[in-house]
Amino acid sequence: MKVTDFNPALIRLLFMLGYGFLAYFLIWPILALAVIQFGFHLIEGIPNARLASLNWRIISYLTQILDFICYRSEQKPFPFNSLPIESQVKNKNKKKA
Repeated sequence: MKVTDFNPALIRLLFMLGYGFLAYFLIWPILALAVIQFGFHLIEGIPNARLASLNWRIISYLTQILDFICYRSEQKPFPFNSLPIESQVKNKNKKKA
């Protein structure tokens, strides 16, 4: 049996399981960064821009994964496609408003 003989839905299921497993583990760094960010806010009075940017990147990747798992997108997330750039997402949000 060749790889091309498999049902595409079964191949997608394997990707969905792998990405679902990865999404579960991405939640923990997001929560940890939020706690660290809160500490920065308490000590310095303002959030740390680098931590906010890192957290945004992780959240955008998680969003790509959830879009793929929930059939909102047919594009596989990173490493099969690139991560969105922060300025592109902000521009899309401005157009929707």
